[in-house]
Amino acid sequence: MELLAKNPKLFSKLSVYFSTFIRFLLNILMIIIIGALITGVIKAGIDLATSLHQPLEVLLQQILLDIVFIVALLEITLTILGYLKDGKVHVRYIVDTILIIMLNEIVTIWFKKPELDQMIGIAVIILALAFVRVTTIRFDAKDAS
Repeated sequence: MELLAKNPKLFSKLSVYFSTFIRFLLNILMIIIIGALITGVIKAGIDLATSLHQPLEVLLQQILLDIVFIVALLEITLTILGYLKDGKVHVRYIVDTILIIMLNEIVTIWFKKPELDQMIGIAVIILALAFVRVTTIRFDAKDAS
């Protein structure tokens, strides 16, 4: 069953306006993300400078968390750029972003001496995401055509 618009010209114009509005909002979001990236790099530098007197383990822990956060922002940026370029969001980009965010959670929990049930929960999530990631690579839509 095919759905037809009652006024195709109006629907076409609304689609163009909506698409333009979404792209405008995403461009604003990109500017905000670039600001957050710059802030994250500066914060990592400040954290490094202020933590030099602390033990090496604490220093490396803070730097690692800052870097993983910056990489998560980069993955979000790639997702937005992919949408702006192709007009669609690739599942692969979303899964990569979630994997990076989960890596941040793993590192945070690891330093807190986690309980077994927390680690099992995270392991199940990571395995599910890895399965989805491998599946998106194996059955890419480009290969189907």
